[in-house]
Amino acid sequence: MKFSQKFIFSCFFITLFLLSSCGYSLRESSSELLQQDLVLISDNSDLNLELISQLKAKGNKIFRAKNIENKNGLIIRIKFHKLNKFSGAIGAGARTTQARLDYVISYELSSKKKIIIEHIYESTKYLSFNQSDLLSMEREEKILVRNFINDGIKNMEFLLASKDNEN
Repeated sequence: MKFSQKFIFSCFFITLFLLSSCGYSLRESSSELLQQDLVLISDNSDLNLELISQLKAKGNKIFRAKNIENKNGLIIRIKFHKLNKFSGAIGAGARTTQARLDYVISYELSSKKKIIIEHIYESTKYLSFNQSDLLSMEREEKILVRNFINDGIKNMEFLLASKDNEN
């Protein structure tokens, strides 16, 4: 190793050591949707009910009516919330070997401060399909739906945090 390479490597290592020793780390969670009064305007689909239960698990109070007096709270309007399932087949028998789940949530975030954010969050996951293990695939699909919704909530938190940083 040349001297310049050793010097660059040692500077990088020392910087990394100093950052980790002072407790620096990337933010793992946000408090943007934590213990707030939220008005959620949506239909009563299974996906929206799961969204409500995950928001309640974060300590939020959820109101479903538009005319609730919500002074500083956030209004979440779900425009559409879908989960599409597709199957893929390969070979002469054309048996299903893989399933694809596409998750889409379109929402609008607003508050009394007139902060309005419209966004569409999309995500895709793949499942290996095994005819003999259908029950475990159904459980895995439920877990994926929970993860999709959790990622959607994190997306909302990120947008709210970035909007707060702009102001």
